[in-house]
Amino acid sequence: MKGSLRTLAMAGGIAATVVALQAQSFEGTIEFTKTTGPVVTNYKYFIKGDHVRIEELSSRGNVQGIMLVDNHDRTVTALSPDRKLYMDVPNMRLPKDFKAEVKKTGEMKDMAGYKCEKWTVKSPAEDRQLTYWVAQDAFNFFVPMLETLNRKDEQALFFLKIEGAKGVFPMLGVEQKLDGSEVSRLEVTKVTRGAQKADLFQVPAGFTKFERN
Repeated sequence: MKGSLRTLAMAGGIAATVVALQAQSFEGTIEFTKTTGPVVTNYKYFIKGDHVRIEELSSRGNVQGIMLVDNHDRTVTALSPDRKLYMDVPNMRLPKDFKAEVKKTGEMKDMAGYKCEKWTVKSPAEDRQLTYWVAQDAFNFFVPMLETLNRKDEQALFFLKIEGAKGVFPMLGVEQKLDGSEVSRLEVTKVTRGAQKADLFQVPAGFTKFERN
């Protein structure tokens, strides 16, 4: 009996550990491309807790620009690697209000190593439908990051219309007009879990603050 209880206790402990690990917020990198018409831009997210580093990459893989996002303090800092400058980015844009129909279809597809569900957000007034294939992996940074960045592009605005989106990340987002013509596409190419160095999310030594006149 004691052996059985001990086995059950060990099994319970292992199960609790697995659940705890699954509940931990995602830490690692996400690489993706944004296609708007003929223009293709590469991006890489570095994620650690409340901090996100966004790198915009050239076709050769060189870093062209960096954004440091702090979801806790709701601040954004832009870095220019070439000029060794940094600048605080003010968040002064008023949120855009529009009505949209959200549908979580239950349709599943394997993408970027994840089981993804198809979600759609449609707004006739905006002449747009956004289709997202979302994965669940405790991507708790994503919605707060969109709110902190306060972008005006439809890929972000329409995603924020979805309730119950905590912990998911779109492995593919397709923006279309209601006639079916494609406007933009965000597609993840690689997701890597792993510890990230804290200094990635800080302004590097030797950078000078750019002050606006």
